[in-house]
Amino acid sequence: MEIESLNKQFRLLQKAVHPDRFVNATDSDKKQSMIKSTEINEAYQTLKDPISRASHIISLHENLKEETLPPEFLMQQMEWEEELEDSNDAQQLNNLAHQIDEEKNVILNLLTVQLDEKKDYQSALVLVGKLKFITSLYNKIKRKTFSMDPT
Repeated sequence: MEIESLNKQFRLLQKAVHPDRFVNATDSDKKQSMIKSTEINEAYQTLKDPISRASHIISLHENLKEETLPPEFLMQQMEWEEELEDSNDAQQLNNLAHQIDEEKNVILNLLTVQLDEKKDYQSALVLVGKLKFITSLYNKIKRKTFSMDPT
């Protein structure tokens, strides 16, 4: 689902059940409004984040089991971690962040294919594992970059 369509649906649903519309309603109706509004918010948060969305879809398939990441990706992880550790200036960190971001986009595109087109949830599970690592590494890079900022 495209994010624009998701946002539009979210606003429509929230408009219909938002507690502000039920100020003069019965206590039961107010409570139901609050429950529905919360459920819509939670669903929206899950669907708008690709990793959360994929994790939720995968969780619906009980027969899947966690797999270790492929050896080549584990080697790439180690190289990226070493590069992060050895980076001493903001430009090096920005270059690494750019590289990581490009890899994230490639994996997100693969994830869309595996989940939405091929319905290959086991392969999608591996991709989610990769994305979780990449997201964590990207956040480490940004924190290190921020700590180097002289301002």
